[in-house]
Amino acid sequence: MDSNSSKKDEKKHLSFRRNNSRDKDFQAIKDVDCDGSSQESSVLPRHLRNRLHNLFNQIEEEFGEMYVENMELRKNISVLTEKLNSVDALQSGSEKTETNGLDSQKGNVKGKSSQISQRLKTTYKTGTSKLVSSFKPTSNVVCRVLQDFHGHRDGIWDVASSPTNLCIAGTASADQKAKLWNLNTGDCVGTYHGHSGSVNCIRFHRDKHLALTVSGDMSAHIWSYENGRTTSSDEDALDRDDCPEDNGNHESISYRTPLMCASCHTLPVVCCDWLMDGLQFVTASWDRTSCLVDSVTGQTVQTLSGHDLPLTHVSAHSKHKLIVTSSRDATFRVCDFRAPAAHTVIVGQGHSQSVSSAVFTNDDKVVSSGDDRYVKVWDLKSMRTPLASIRFDSSVNRISVSRKGVIAIPHDNRQIRLYDTNGVRLARLPRNDRTSHRRVVTAATWVEGSTPTVLTCGWDKLMISWSVEFPHSFIAQK
Repeated sequence: MDSNSSKKDEKKHLSFRRNNSRDKDFQAIKDVDCDGSSQESSVLPRHLRNRLHNLFNQIEEEFGEMYVENMELRKNISVLTEKLNSVDALQSGSEKTETNGLDSQKGNVKGKSSQISQRLKTTYKTGTSKLVSSFKPTSNVVCRVLQDFHGHRDGIWDVASSPTNLCIAGTASADQKAKLWNLNTGDCVGTYHGHSGSVNCIRFHRDKHLALTVSGDMSAHIWSYENGRTTSSDEDALDRDDCPEDNGNHESISYRTPLMCASCHTLPVVCCDWLMDGLQFVTASWDRTSCLVDSVTGQTVQTLSGHDLPLTHVSAHSKHKLIVTSSRDATFRVCDFRAPAAHTVIVGQGHSQSVSSAVFTNDDKVVSSGDDRYVKVWDLKSMRTPLASIRFDSSVNRISVSRKGVIAIPHDNRQIRLYDTNGVRLARLPRNDRTSHRRVVTAATWVEGSTPTVLTCGWDKLMISWSVEFPHSFIAQK
């Protein structure tokens, strides 16, 4: 035991001596460095010691420059603070007089913060009102899916509803067929097989049971769907006034022979529409022309040219002899045929990319859509600047405007939105995996019945009907 304790004491004594000697060495080095004498006795070599001194000198210079810059910034901040306080004092005085001393009841700090927030609100309220209105619906519009329609074997280009029988709708598909649908039962009541190419558009006559279709086979066909006129006995469906009594035949009928066939283009025909009198129709083609055709003889009455690239859409006014064509050249052209001697043309140049569609409204406006993700509303009397310009996050396809001025807007990203002609968002049709389109929505159209209905179609081979219920306040305004 004694030997062990003696060994421990010796170890402690040696460690204590080493620590004391090390402290003395450090103290000697420190004294030599502080006194500046006997630099040769320093532990560090001369070149390392000089390098350290140079580095410390550079650090000191950097800190000196930062200190000077900091002092200058503080002076500038103080000057700006004084100016801001003077401006706040002037504006606070004017605001106090306008608000009858409301701000005088508050503390100085709280008063300044409230004044700044009030100035920000008044400054940006006007500029952002339209932007905010485009994100937030202003009316409680209720939209829901009524039914989806299956039957095409390829994507659907276009959809239209029959004005003479609101229970009937038609679709034009890339499977070279046009189909008629009963909107109440969801059944396909007729199929037209007359085209040898993709059917790109379908339009119904305003007074007769005639359908007009155009195709990639460079032809336009008029065919009758009198035998396919059907209705439903469901009392909750469309009104009896809107749907005439049917003949009891709900089976699908095949139509193969057209009443009239017109071949006035040299490239595929992409769109068509009936003129307001129903005696003529207009077509739009990739050959950069639009043809005015007699619906009885099939002869071309007039050929409209002027676009630099292929046409994408054509639409006719419901009350006047006006035609609007849109093209990939980022323009649309309004042709006025109301003067018998000559017609005038107004060119709209508001888009930066291809114009996918342009349609008329009942109050003499033009609504255009394009691949530049814009929908714009124009006044026919002044086409220089749009009345409203709506920006979206996806390209817009063939739009449709209801009689009350509601725009149905289909997108490439499967969305369908509803806006009014003032650029105010009304609603967005619900979208999920089971009750909405799964691919590009190509076109939309309105069914102007007792309850407004929107029909949409897309590359998922589906046509979907949506019920749209507007509040009474919105209906009263329209």
